Amino acid sequence: MISTLRVLERIQRIDLEIRTIEDEEKRLCKTIEDLELELKGTREAIIAIEAETGALKAQIMEIDEKIRESQERSSKDEKRLNSVKNDRELTALTKEINGANKSKKQGEQDKTSLSAKLGEKEALFNARQDLLNGREEELRKLAGELEASRSGWKEAIDAKLKSKDELKSAVAPEILKKYELIRSRRSGVGLALVKDEICQGCFTHIPQQVYIMLKRGTDQELQSCPHCHRLLHVEDDKGQLEAV
Repeated sequence: MISTLRVLERIQRIDLEIRTIEDEEKRLCKTIEDLELELKGTREAIIAIEAETGALKAQIMEIDEKIRESQERSSKDEKRLNSVKNDRELTALTKEINGANKSKKQGEQDKTSLSAKLGEKEALFNARQDLLNGREEELRKLAGELEASRSGWKEAIDAKLKSKDELKSAVAPEILKKYELIRSRRSGVGLALVKDEICQGCFTHIPQQVYIMLKRGTDQELQSCPHCHRLLHVEDDKGQLEAV
């Protein structure tokens, strides 16, 4: 079984290399996806800020109109002071003037408060817009990186799959099928190294007798970990795969 295990080890190395490439593509795609989601939220926030800014500006315009009306009313009433005929008219006119001035003052205070809020919203809008511009540029770069990398990744995977196909002919179909099945169920790892009676796939102890047979290389059948069911192999002192 030494030759079979060596071939399986090479096949697994290829499978892991392919998975690394695929994981890199998935990572970049996920980064782009997350960034697109973030940009969507930022754009929605900007739209909301624009709506709030518009509402504040409309309120300020209404207050400006009220201040203008109060100013006009106060000016007209002040001009009428010279024509009052009695104390009653003077009292009534003075009351109107005071009311107009009070309305004007209140309007100016409201305008100051709303203008401050408007300034805050505009500053927030500019900050969000700057953030949006920066993140959109980042997205363009990532999208370009993904597009540029895909052809290279495909070529690399195709080359590795070709090498794998060439190796598969050296493994019995039933063994290869078993390896592929285990690999599909165990995070892409179907072959596990054993060190000091510990399976390096699941890090649990294997039966001592199984370990002895692995070390001796006398067993004519592939051994599996009783815990994770991965196919097992051991290395000699030089790090070379031993016969099973």
